Amino acid sequence: MPRITFHAGRLHAAIDPAFGAALTDFSIDGPFNDRYPILRRAADDLDHPGRSASFPLAPWTNRIAGASFSWAGRSHTLRPNFPDGTAIHGDTFGRPWRITDRTPVSARLVFDSRAHDDVNFPFPFACVQRFELAPQSLRVDLSVTNIGEVDMPAGCGLHPHFCRRLFCEADEVEVRAPVSGRYPAELCLPTGPAEADDSCARLNAGGPLSDPGLDDCFSGFGGRAEITWAASGVRVSMDCSPELGHLVVFTPRDTRGAMPWFCVEPVTMANDGFNLEARGIAAGVRTLSPGETLATSVTFHVETQ
Repeated sequence: MPRITFHAGRLHAAIDPAFGAALTDFSIDGPFNDRYPILRRAADDLDHPGRSASFPLAPWTNRIAGASFSWAGRSHTLRPNFPDGTAIHGDTFGRPWRITDRTPVSARLVFDSRAHDDVNFPFPFACVQRFELAPQSLRVDLSVTNIGEVDMPAGCGLHPHFCRRLFCEADEVEVRAPVSGRYPAELCLPTGPAEADDSCARLNAGGPLSDPGLDDCFSGFGGRAEITWAASGVRVSMDCSPELGHLVVFTPRDTRGAMPWFCVEPVTMANDGFNLEARGIAAGVRTLSPGETLATSVTFHVETQ
C-alpha cells in the first residue's frame, strides 16, 4: 500500500497506512528550497514504527509492567514486545489501517482489533485517526472506542520524534511544556504518584533542551508544548486537547552523547497506568463503556520568522 503524501504552503507530510498509520514525514521548505524534517523522517524501507516520524499509541500508552495488569478484579496477560518484558506502545503500531476517505490535504484511517487474530489486548476496540495539513499546521485526531460488551480501560496518544536541528547547525532546540509533576520511576515504570521537582520547573520555564537524559512521564500537562529552533527562526506549538493530560519526554543518548532527535509525547495516561490505577494511584486511565469513545486532538502549529 503506497504512502499518502500531502503538501500545503511550506509544509509536507506523509503517512504509511500499511505500517500503523504512522507519520513518515513532517517537514518544511527551508533555504535553497530544500526540505528539512521537523519530525525525524522515516526511511523508505521503514521496518519498525519506532523509526517513524510519529506513530499513534492505543489502547494504552508507554509500558505495561510484566505485560500484565488487573482490571475490575480480573488479571490479564499480554505478550511482551520489548526486551524489558513489558508490553509497550499499545497494539496498533506496525499494523495496517484502512483508509476511509482522503483529500489532497487530509486523510481518515480506521483500525478494528477484531480484524486481527493476534491482537494483544483482551478487549475489542476500534481506532480512528485523521490527518489534515494546512499551510501553517498539521492536525492529528486520534480516538479509541470500546466495541465490546463490557467496560474496558483505555488510553491513547502520539509519539512524535522531533529533530534537534532544522536549517542551521547553530540550533540549540528549546522546549517549554507546563506540567505539574513527574512520576518517580524505576526502568520507566512509576513507583508512586507524580510530584513536582526540578525537571518540572525546567519544563515550565522553558529553555534549551540540552542533554538531560530523560525518559519520564509527567502529569498535569497544560495542553501546549513549544519547540523552538531559534537559529533557524522556527517554532512549533503543539496544542493538545484536554484529554491529553500527561506528557512523556524522552531525550535519548548513548556514549557519544545526545541523539539528533527527542520525543515530547502527549498522552492521556501515565506509564503502566492500568496497574497504577489498580493500586489506587490516579494515572489518567479512562473507563470506556460499551460504545463509548475517547477522542483526542493534537495540532502542530508552525511559525517562521
